[in-house]
Amino acid sequence: MKKTILLLTALWFAFAPLNTVFAEADKKSSPCGERPTTICTIEIWLAHKQKKQNREIRKFLKSQNLKVLRHTIQYWKPKGGHPPTNVAIGSGLSAEDARLVMKMAIKYNDKIESLVLQALNPPNYAAIATSAWDEKSQIPVSPEELEKLMDESLTTEEFHKLYITLTKEENYKPDFY
Repeated sequence: MKKTILLLTALWFAFAPLNTVFAEADKKSSPCGERPTTICTIEIWLAHKQKKQNREIRKFLKSQNLKVLRHTIQYWKPKGGHPPTNVAIGSGLSAEDARLVMKMAIKYNDKIESLVLQALNPPNYAAIATSAWDEKSQIPVSPEELEKLMDESLTTEEFHKLYITLTKEENYKPDFY
């Protein structure tokens, strides 16, 4: 499992520059094809108690033009405790879409206590309660900082600048992977 994660991380860093090149070349069209969203992939892990709302959650995601696959939403085992209270926001998400993800995390996963380093995720990716990254990849966020990040007046550029500041990624070097 550890080797698989290392391999996937290495592949991501090898191909990440290509994603940027293609995104810059095709800025006029939506990054997610015909869907009017910047979230191409979303993964959600929720507490088992939320499973009763599965249909409602899937319907909501579809109403937001988000692609819903069989494993888009997964549930923890009944006695598995509470899922992680984190969100991962890719650098290609609009501020509006990023705020939508954070609102969903608060509604369906109770709270947000940490942000996953942005550099570790594809640009148009979002995750709620991901367990894919270790604790070094999850930066604690206070309720006050989260409130600033969710400010509706932030532009996409301002949102991502604040996210990078809160995760202390200005001088990020992936030296622990």
